Amino acid sequence: MKQIFYVGCLLIFASCGSSGDSETTEGSSDNYKPLPYLGFHDVDIVTDENGNQRMDSVYYQVPDFEFLNQDSVTITNKDVDGHVYVANFFFTSCPHICPSMMEHMKRLQENTSDIEELVILSHTIDPERDSLAKLREYIKEREIDTRNWHLLYNEREYTHYMGIEGYMLSIVESEEEADGGFLHSEYFVLVDRDRHIRGMYNGTVTEEVDQMAEDIRLLIENEYD
Repeated sequence: MKQIFYVGCLLIFASCGSSGDSETTEGSSDNYKPLPYLGFHDVDIVTDENGNQRMDSVYYQVPDFEFLNQDSVTITNKDVDGHVYVANFFFTSCPHICPSMMEHMKRLQENTSDIEELVILSHTIDPERDSLAKLREYIKEREIDTRNWHLLYNEREYTHYMGIEGYMLSIVESEEEADGGFLHSEYFVLVDRDRHIRGMYNGTVTEEVDQMAEDIRLLIENEYD
C-alpha cells in the first residue's frame, strides 16, 4: 500500500528550512533539529513476519541529470552522489538578482572552504547567450573559484525542466516583464548525499546564506559523521 504526501514547498518564492527555525548557534549540534525533507514523498506500509505494520518513507530525490561545465567536462548526478551540494540557476546577462546571488555564493564557498565534500552547481537558464566560452569569461570577470564550483550548460528546455521539476524552483521566460528576459528564483537549494532536498535559502539575503552554511555543517556532522 502506498500513499503520497507533499512536504514543504512548491515553485519557490518563500524560504523553507532557513533561519527562523534553528535553535542551534555557532555550529553547535547539541540540540540538532533534523532538516526537513522537501518535495513529494511516498510512504510504503510494510508488514513484518508477525503481521505488524510500519510506515517506511521514501523521500523525493532530485532526478538523474547531465550537463557540461565551463571546461566542457560532463557533470552528472554520479559526480555528486555521496556529496552534499548546493544548486542554483542564473544567467550571465541577468542585471538584477544574479550579481547578488553569485556574490553570496562566492561568500558561501569561502565560508565552507574546509568542507571537502561540498559541491556547487550553478545552471545557466540562457544557453543561447551563455556559451561555454561565455561562462569561462564570466568566471574570469567574477573571479569565481572553480575548485568545487561548476557553471553548467545544457539545452534551455532541459535546464528549465530540471529547475522546475527537479529542484522545485520557478523559471519563466518573459521578455516583457523581466530584465534580461527571464523571471527566475533567487533561491539556493541544499541537497544531501542521497539527492534529497533539505533546504532552500534566499541567495540574495546575507542572513539566509549564513544559515545555509551553518545548516550544511550541521547536516554533515549530525547525519553522516
